[in-house]
Amino acid sequence: MGGQASTDKIDPLLLPFLQTTDEAEARFLLDRLVELAAPMIKKVTSWSQDPEDAFQEAAQRLIEHLWGVKANPDSKAISNYFHYVKVIASHVAKGQLRDRHRQRRSLMDALRHVLKGSPHFELWEDENRGRLCGLAAWRHQPVSFTRSARLSQLLDHPDVLGEVVSMGRDAQSLDHAELVNGIFQWVDHPIRYDDLVRIVCELKRVGEGATFIRADEEDERSIGELLPDTGPRPDEMAEWSEFLRRLWAEIEQLPVLQRIAYLLNFTAGECQLELFWTYGVVSLRGIGAVLQLTEDQFSRVWPELQLTPEERHKAEALSSYDEKFALLWRHLPLTDLMIAKLLGTERQKVINLRKAAGARLSRRLAHRSRAD
Repeated sequence: MGGQASTDKIDPLLLPFLQTTDEAEARFLLDRLVELAAPMIKKVTSWSQDPEDAFQEAAQRLIEHLWGVKANPDSKAISNYFHYVKVIASHVAKGQLRDRHRQRRSLMDALRHVLKGSPHFELWEDENRGRLCGLAAWRHQPVSFTRSARLSQLLDHPDVLGEVVSMGRDAQSLDHAELVNGIFQWVDHPIRYDDLVRIVCELKRVGEGATFIRADEEDERSIGELLPDTGPRPDEMAEWSEFLRRLWAEIEQLPVLQRIAYLLNFTAGECQLELFWTYGVVSLRGIGAVLQLTEDQFSRVWPELQLTPEERHKAEALSSYDEKFALLWRHLPLTDLMIAKLLGTERQKVINLRKAAGARLSRRLAHRSRAD
């Protein structure tokens, strides 16, 4: 791994996998890493066009990346495994959306070309600057803003689209001009351009399952603004809670110095230490209790925090353990140097303690998974 110093920047969860020279053990540890990552991958890819496909692709990319990191010790270190997983899954999910979005934009351009390039069709703006389209002969006829029964049928029941306009052929095999003409002949009145795009997208199987963007708008929103809510589903919450309960049970078994080094600079999952509290695993008071900080340790850390004179005076006057930890909580995660001051030791000792804690937790979790 390029020497002892290089491991300081590596997430301890990865160290057993990266350092083992036994191929069978490496594959076993890799499987455990993927299992740990699965809830995060599922959460991030749940809003993609094809969640199952996106999950499989993200998991495969993660496996390939981890093998690549193991094979190349000089590659960039992964300091936060769960953040790394999140980035990979996000790239896959957003890639799917961009591909679908590009397909739909390409289709919109093609339809616009057909409507403007044929003397039989017309594309125009109504008095409210909304875009309408239809046969050229309809250009100046009055238009009702109420959708007709036939247009509603095309929009609401995609399963009948092929039967209605494909003239006995597979709708996807028709060129755009044939498809547009068939739609206009069936509806028999001008329609909004965005309705035409939606119908043709259904026929051509473009953007299935997507939330459609209005075709008469030049949409400049970011991909993120077009996405639905990505909050965790109940089953994902249950999976995370179970994993975190197992992890917390193992943390409680660590030597006290390892617990302090690991928890006071805990950033796994990109959610910091409140991850355990958020998922109902342990209360904030319980987190403080497991650290078993002493009066001297609190006293040594106050000068290292960015406290106002009033806060520092208040900190020195606090009497109960819970009050002191509540103040410390507001400044977590601490840097390694701050933790070293708290423990009265050197920064490297803190790094070594946290690394040892992470390695032990990884082994213990893998052992429990193997036993299950």
